[in-house]
Amino acid sequence: MVTIKQTMNLTLLLDFILGVTMQVFNAPTDQTSLITATWDHAVNSKAKLHSALTSESTMIEADVITGHLIDEPQTEGEKTDRIPIMGHPPAITSDLSLKEFLDAWKNSNKIIKLDFKSTEAFQLASPVIENAYKDSPPNRLPWLNADILPGPGPGNSPGVDADTFLKVSTKSFPDSILSLGWTTKRNDNDKYSERHINDMVDVLFKNKYMKPVTYAVRASFAVNSISELQYLLETSPVGSTLTVWCSDPKDIINYPKLVQLINTVGTNRVYLDLPDDMSKIFFDMYKTSITNTASNNVGFLSISLASLFALKNVFL
Repeated sequence: MVTIKQTMNLTLLLDFILGVTMQVFNAPTDQTSLITATWDHAVNSKAKLHSALTSESTMIEADVITGHLIDEPQTEGEKTDRIPIMGHPPAITSDLSLKEFLDAWKNSNKIIKLDFKSTEAFQLASPVIENAYKDSPPNRLPWLNADILPGPGPGNSPGVDADTFLKVSTKSFPDSILSLGWTTKRNDNDKYSERHINDMVDVLFKNKYMKPVTYAVRASFAVNSISELQYLLETSPVGSTLTVWCSDPKDIINYPKLVQLINTVGTNRVYLDLPDDMSKIFFDMYKTSITNTASNNVGFLSISLASLFALKNVFL
């Protein structure tokens, strides 16, 4: 026979379960969604820089090479030394130096990512960056990006030496976010293999780099590598993220798998850097998946609460 005390205890237990259930399904999220970041790309000229600084994008990506300014004075019979300029190979001239680029960006609240195309470009750029930001707070330092390992495709040998990039960054830019990637070549069926992941883990361990990084991964390969990339993040310094990118409109992206990757890793751990048309396709599909998940949760919640209330009423 159930006593009054037992009935009260069971009622209290059911009230507690009801309260926890409501909190779980109504708990606000404080995670920051990174997938909504927007980008201006190849900001390698004065005109593009002006446009990017006044656009609605939150991120600016620019390429650093070595070469000469277009209007650089030349002395007959002499050749001036190469300097870090903004441009993409095979270009060797630009109307915008790295120093001019950084000076113009200082008054902006946008995040910039500097993509280094060679070890020489990174080494020549390092003192320029140090001088430009010697008095700046850590959150105002640029991201530093380089492909430091060969990747899927198969990719070519990287133009930036991994050890040099990591050692100099550790010493000179301890507060910068490093964006580390693999060289890739278009191949619709490839992926980031266990070997690619282990190579990245090994080079970070070898250089004792223990700060958060963002791994730049090609979208068409990343969707085939969900478990591998999840493992990479789990073995990386806390706070590490992915930057899922695509720059070739011919790349074939499996959008359902991309949604699965985002849901597996978390929107607070993935930057999404896709062309506008691809981005629209993804977000349309992603919003649909969120709506379906929410509907399923509401249905489950309704059934759960109805069952708990019914059970509670039995003992009242």
